[in-house]
Amino acid sequence: MSQQATATDIASNSENRAVIVRTVEPSDFPLAVETWKTAFNFTDVERWKLFAFDVSDFAVGAFIDNYPHALATVIMFDANFNGRIIKCGGIAGVASSPPMRKKGLVRAVLKECLRRLHDEKVEISALWPFSYPFYERMGYAVSDLQYDVTQKIDAIPQVGDSSRFKPVKLDDFAALMPIHQRWIKNFNLSLERNNKRWQRQVTRPETHYALYLHDDGYMLWSLDNRKERKLRVLEWAYITEDAFLDGLALIKNCGQLSYDTAEWTMSDLTPLLKLGVQYPPAEIKVRHGMMSRIVNSEAFFKNTGLQDRHLELSDPLGVTGTPREVGDSRPGPGEAIQIASGFLEPCKTLSPAAHALYRAACSVPTYSIEQY
Repeated sequence: MSQQATATDIASNSENRAVIVRTVEPSDFPLAVETWKTAFNFTDVERWKLFAFDVSDFAVGAFIDNYPHALATVIMFDANFNGRIIKCGGIAGVASSPPMRKKGLVRAVLKECLRRLHDEKVEISALWPFSYPFYERMGYAVSDLQYDVTQKIDAIPQVGDSSRFKPVKLDDFAALMPIHQRWIKNFNLSLERNNKRWQRQVTRPETHYALYLHDDGYMLWSLDNRKERKLRVLEWAYITEDAFLDGLALIKNCGQLSYDTAEWTMSDLTPLLKLGVQYPPAEIKVRHGMMSRIVNSEAFFKNTGLQDRHLELSDPLGVTGTPREVGDSRPGPGEAIQIASGFLEPCKTLSPAAHALYRAACSVPTYSIEQY
């Protein structure tokens, strides 16, 4: 990726001091970590240093007087879309120092990240937002809905066979990787997870994990809520309905000893609803999932096999299209992904080309469990 520094004319304060948007170098870390610590309230500095300069592919900052007042990192993923693998620039570590918030610095940093990705012909970008409305103004759109389930363990019916799940040591997480690979192929916008990210996933210093492996699934548990007697299933991959039922049996067995309730996330409630209504019934919350947007429209339509559905986009950041004007019938870069995947039907005011794109890549639903 090109990492040359760029200057911008953002009015950062009443003195209009110059803002330099450039790559965050290792020498910048002592100051950058102060901005990140304020935003994310972390204490493990070495873990964040590893994130910024090893896990991430590059980091960009908005510097005023050599101080990084806004930051963002980019992690490159392989993403599944329409049965193909495309490149995704995952945005993470977005932060701004309190004195310089709401000055346009985050927007400038984000635009620079996307500009670099566009120049490298990266098809899409994705993120987990601190504010959905904020990133909508940056051209991102919600890609999937997720269902958080909280269930009294005593109310889980007697189904499945827990013995089909085998305990796995944390150091042996590689045994889960082939199952994860099979699982994510069932979704658009699911992100591939390499060995480095798997290791990071199961070595968070504040979390105690348990891993269980099934022939057609796996479960990643957090064991940190014993006082509240609440079991949190951080990831539950089930490729078959039997793997889901066997997982319920495993949760029920564990709950008889240590927990009263269990929490997990699903992409589709159908396997749960097939069991009928239990008493007390599960508490189900629907929430927005990952947000995504097209970065390079030419590469996106070509490399997803949708070249015959190519259309012009209106991009508020001007990365892959010009900003929207009054009466504009072009979809935004995030909206176009929603339309192509069938997640959102285009409104009547959009162009005929947008309507022709609708559901062009809807053979599988959109869903991504990856947190970054």
